[in-house]
Amino acid sequence: MGRIEDDDIRRVREATDLVQLVAETVVLKQKGRLFWGCCPFHNEKTPSFKIDPGTQLWHCFGCGKGGDVFGYVMEREKLEFPEAVRQLADRAHIEIKESQGGMPRGQRQRIMDACEAAEDFFHTQLMRSKDSGAASARSYLGTRGFGSGPSRDWRLGYAPGHGRLCAYLQSKGFSRDEMVQANLAFVNDGGRMVDRFYNRVMFPVHDLQGRTIAFGGRVIGSGEPKYLNSSETPVFHKSSNMFGIHKAKSAIVSSGTAIVVEGYTDVIALHEAGIRNAVATLGTALTAQHVKLLGRFASSIVYLFDGDAAGQKAAMRAAEFIDWSSALESGRNPIELKVTVLPDGMDPAEFVGARGAEALQEQVAGAQPLLDFAVNRTLDSFDLSKPALKARAMEEALKILLPVRGSVIATDYVNTIADRLNLEYTVVSHALKELKAPAVARREEDSVPHPEQGVPPRNTAAAKVVEEGRKYSRMEFELLSLCVADTALLGKLGKSLLEIHWEDPRAEAMADALMGAGAQATPAQAYAAAAAACPQAPALLAAAMSEAEPGEQGQLRARLLAVSLRERDLEREIRQAKARMRDTASLPPEEADALFEKTVGLQRQLVELRRGSRE
Repeated sequence: MGRIEDDDIRRVREATDLVQLVAETVVLKQKGRLFWGCCPFHNEKTPSFKIDPGTQLWHCFGCGKGGDVFGYVMEREKLEFPEAVRQLADRAHIEIKESQGGMPRGQRQRIMDACEAAEDFFHTQLMRSKDSGAASARSYLGTRGFGSGPSRDWRLGYAPGHGRLCAYLQSKGFSRDEMVQANLAFVNDGGRMVDRFYNRVMFPVHDLQGRTIAFGGRVIGSGEPKYLNSSETPVFHKSSNMFGIHKAKSAIVSSGTAIVVEGYTDVIALHEAGIRNAVATLGTALTAQHVKLLGRFASSIVYLFDGDAAGQKAAMRAAEFIDWSSALESGRNPIELKVTVLPDGMDPAEFVGARGAEALQEQVAGAQPLLDFAVNRTLDSFDLSKPALKARAMEEALKILLPVRGSVIATDYVNTIADRLNLEYTVVSHALKELKAPAVARREEDSVPHPEQGVPPRNTAAAKVVEEGRKYSRMEFELLSLCVADTALLGKLGKSLLEIHWEDPRAEAMADALMGAGAQATPAQAYAAAAAACPQAPALLAAAMSEAEPGEQGQLRARLLAVSLRERDLEREIRQAKARMRDTASLPPEEADALFEKTVGLQRQLVELRRGSRE
């Protein structure tokens, strides 16, 4: 939309009497030259809301809000300034002009009038037509639990096609250009006007003021696409409009929460079940503009996704839009973004139908922060026992934080990722600083094989994670190779070997087999035991063969390796304990105290181990 001219704004302001506007919804009493009433923006019994008819300004002593006619409409309807001007212009029957590419107000109104006429036509077809297509549409809606009541409330309809909508709109005086601009029809190759929607159940889309601006249509029976939505028009933008927002906005304001689902029928089913703060996107992922729109009414947005694979994938996609909401974290009205994936593969309509509104409200109440969901799902998708995949998991999880890099919330989640991966905070923080923007990263990754194929990540911090993991893996297998070559080490290092938390499960299997064979076994017997426990033992032990000679030199090398691995394990245990200590608010006092004592004990062991190593 274009910019509204200042002269038009002035004309709208002068044509609108504030007292009359407010009196439409608020009981006013005149005292002297001022008018007083109970504030419509907060609950009160004693009037503290005043209007000065001379200045055309209002103010509430109770909540401190105030302004002119535009400010009043913006606060009452949760509109932005241009929308408030347009609404009051409609009320005053003033034609306004919009510069910078905007369409004249009259043309925009004609498009909305055409959409409203189409809504009447579709609704009449659904409710009254005896055609088999209309009967099939009624049957489909009936299977979803939407009888005549919901169909009337939501003005649902049926599109028969065959040019019948075009003929109807032409009879109402709409031109070919207006029908095309409203995206209700198109001109085929033969130059004939054709209905855009054919043999579909129709869901009208309304703006905040309840005006019809677009449609979504679901095909009856088989056919592609299953859902067909209006394309962009001068009055409809998918990324900034939502299905059901005109009905849901009051409930969203009163509850403080907006529930976002993916389907039109999900919205209707939730509203019919009494959950009236639900809306849906219009064939797109949730955008920053959607978040901004809902932010006018809500302090919390809960994404409610289907429990099937597609729903979980959509939930992950939602994380792409954390940047907008997180930008508000230092603002006056931060928006909390949460997500819940419904169980058992059900969509919201199925869930509320099978388990009821209370059960669905419990799902909403239990929603987790979107960042938590996205980070944890990302980390869970990798085998973290493999160094290369651990590094890849770190990079993928950090990509989610790119839009909020440098913020307080990013610092918190760097801690979370470090705790999950058992890495130092500084390593993960450095990796986030090095991470490149998605577009650059995608170009570079197109020709780079997956890290599992042996190619290190480009991020140097992530590469260090890979190298450190591989270093400790080599140390584990070198220690085992020394124990095979000199089985006396199994007795001399027995306790140390038992204390090691073997990172590679193959090393753990071989270590158990060697301890079972015992210090009296010959090297051949020890090798056979290791090979029986791990088929890859020959290759692994050969690759890790130590240069230390058997005897005193080999024993010294084995002790240093055992100490280094134990030092690694203690450092990781300490990090894990500290991670849990950061969440001591959720622990009983006795468990928090025990955790603190354990951490102190681990730190003492580490100090003693390092002192002994130096000696």
